[in-house]
Amino acid sequence: MKAAAKPKQRGAGGAGNVGGVGGMTFVPRTRSTLEAVDLGLSLLQAHWKPVAALWALQLGLALALCLPFLHAKPLWIPLILWWLKPWLDRGVLFVLSRAVFGQPTSLWDALGEWRSIHRSGLLACLLWRRLTPMRSYVLPIFQLEGLRGLAYRQRARVLTRQGGGTAFLLTCTGWILTLLSLVGVIALIQAMLPPGSRLQLWDGFGTMSAPFQWFLLGVVLLVLTLTEPLFVAGGFGLYLNRRTHLEGWDLEQAFRRLAARLSVALLLALLALGGLGLRAQEPPAAAEPAQTESAPHPDQGPLRPGEEARFRAQRILKEDPAFKRTEDVRTLRYEPTGREPKWLRSFLDFVFGKKEPAKPTAPRNLDFLKALFDLLAVVGKVLLVGSLLAFLLWLVYRFRHRLGLPGVKAQPWEAPEAIAGLDIRPESLPPDVPAAARLLFAHGEARAALALLYRAALAELVHRRGLEIPASATEGDCLRAAGERLEADPAATFRALTASWLRLAYKDERPTAEAFEHLCAAWPAAFRGQS
Repeated sequence: MKAAAKPKQRGAGGAGNVGGVGGMTFVPRTRSTLEAVDLGLSLLQAHWKPVAALWALQLGLALALCLPFLHAKPLWIPLILWWLKPWLDRGVLFVLSRAVFGQPTSLWDALGEWRSIHRSGLLACLLWRRLTPMRSYVLPIFQLEGLRGLAYRQRARVLTRQGGGTAFLLTCTGWILTLLSLVGVIALIQAMLPPGSRLQLWDGFGTMSAPFQWFLLGVVLLVLTLTEPLFVAGGFGLYLNRRTHLEGWDLEQAFRRLAARLSVALLLALLALGGLGLRAQEPPAAAEPAQTESAPHPDQGPLRPGEEARFRAQRILKEDPAFKRTEDVRTLRYEPTGREPKWLRSFLDFVFGKKEPAKPTAPRNLDFLKALFDLLAVVGKVLLVGSLLAFLLWLVYRFRHRLGLPGVKAQPWEAPEAIAGLDIRPESLPPDVPAAARLLFAHGEARAALALLYRAALAELVHRRGLEIPASATEGDCLRAAGERLEADPAATFRALTASWLRLAYKDERPTAEAFEHLCAAWPAAFRGQS
């Protein structure tokens, strides 16, 4: 039997099928990539209000930061907002990731969790990973799983083995949809103008007047609001579908072993077909007539030495007086700089004639320092305005109750039945967890054995020690939450168990018998000891 809870239930609906399985608001079944994109769009359709509220807050903060400096050149603001899209996408993903597990989200929740939202990978997404074609697909690795560096690259390779092509097409479709929406909105506004109006919006692209720049900024904000959440939701749907596929890792490995056995025969067949194709393209030996004697067409190829046109061109070059005056003249000049030695200056003046040295130009260091100071002044202004906005936002969040704003309703903590698809109910566990895990490992079910140890550890932490871990938590979230409550030895055991589980679940790296036995021996002291 499998100890891990595999979400393989089949729903009766389509891609956007919504139902409750282990606290989830959708049916976690395997889907095709296009159905997965449709699942993300269905989630966005069901939870568009909190997404719109958080998007408006982020967009308002970005505009408040840009307008004091770019009010004279508003055309730069759409370019800055386009570059900041990875930051805007994180708010949409935060709402959808909580909505998957039925957790409502408000603006105060987002403000309270702003560190976890922007903690991992934001700088990379804005700099060297800004133009990645699968940005919405791999964004949950940064934001939800908290991975970076080598761990991020390994996880991204596992995810993009399936669905990477669809994620690339989703990005291209998002670009095309944004461009068409921009053109369509301008064309719609132009069509709504009364007949005989002197205002022609398309002519504004030639003049780029200030009113047209503000109009274009408004259109870009509208189009960005309508299209970008769709792009993020589609990528998140692909991510959920890939994680569902990974829960059936044993089936995937069986197909890979079958493909490996057939790869040799398939390669030989392809080589044989390629050889036959090349053989068929070889021209016959007798079909090589000598065609050097036939004269080519006058318009094809270079002029040959025996042709009349070449003789005529050579005769024109010899007889035309304009070509006879052509000659190459090379001169050697001396331009004094004023820094030469006196004896060298006297000698060069004697040879080339006396010349006045060129006037020294102003040192360029002053221009560089001026540009540096201007850049530092702009950075200082941005930091000052950003700090002021952040302080005002913190004041509103801190004193929201006194301002009469609706606050977050404190609800009693209820332990979830499953975390990340793993059943952590105490009644679903055997009485002796290490013994049951050893038995599964001895029968060759390493994944089920390790999953039993991992979910039993989560069950002990949540139900026995009262650790508040939400149902939407990832392995990294569980590790951080346990590290704050456990002592040194139990925390080290949980880290080793989590690392082994991740290597097996996502990279198919089975632990050795000695390593697994060490985990089983350390498990009772870590999770069944003193709480």
